[in-house]
Amino acid sequence: MSPNLIEFDPRELSGPAERRRFLSTLAMAAGAAALAPMILRGRVFGSELHAQSGSVCNFPDLDGWAEREALTDTQILNFALVLEYLESTFYIRADNQGPFPGGATIASLDPDGGGLPGHVPGLSMGRPVRPPKPAIFKVDDFVRTVRDHEIVHVLFLQNALGADALDRNDFAFRFPGAFNNAQTFLSVAQTLEDVGVTAYLGQVGNINDTGILAAAGSIAGVEGEHAATFRYIRNQFITPDNQAFDTRRDSAQVLEAAGGFITQAPMPLLG
Repeated sequence: MSPNLIEFDPRELSGPAERRRFLSTLAMAAGAAALAPMILRGRVFGSELHAQSGSVCNFPDLDGWAEREALTDTQILNFALVLEYLESTFYIRADNQGPFPGGATIASLDPDGGGLPGHVPGLSMGRPVRPPKPAIFKVDDFVRTVRDHEIVHVLFLQNALGADALDRNDFAFRFPGAFNNAQTFLSVAQTLEDVGVTAYLGQVGNINDTGILAAAGSIAGVEGEHAATFRYIRNQFITPDNQAFDTRRDSAQVLEAAGGFITQAPMPLLG
């Protein structure tokens, strides 16, 4: 693989928010966001975030963090692409209204679901869910913004991989019960964002190309912002029991956590 597969120039980031997010590269070494509930086989389990205990001075097992998986940069990018396929599909099925960034279409991003159902009960219709005061943003607008971020991540990774990118048509996803009501949707959304954060964190030590590392750090920071905002909407806040370091998970652990959402995938997934 070429060491210059990705030429990531932070000057290309337009606007203060994007430049701030690029600084999240630094956060990758310390964990970008706290880990929330994992969904295993489609069922929501308890949150590790709120189950943590002990002093905030507990340090991670740095010996464990030094272990590396035998993955190439191309495999790592495809691993990230699968997760972005998963996330973008979820949000498109929640809200498929309005234009998509980069000229993306439902057919290209959600061929197995057609973008259905297209709304989340309690968000885009009916009695709206509101974030705690003093926040003034609308939850459905935030969900639409997250949708567009995940689509841009897909387009970026596809462009970086070129002909090596895994084909979206080889995958099928399902989200059992996720669209039954607003609270379940928000819980699943928080989980997916946290899966993404821990997945990027778990691959930091495996990436050789510094451009890829910078891009991964930038994306992980945005995913962490998504997760934190979903927590805020759900009235889940940082407490003294939260630890200063996040959990890193290798590819097998992440795929196990996301396995309940994936009904079809090429085997072996990472080549």
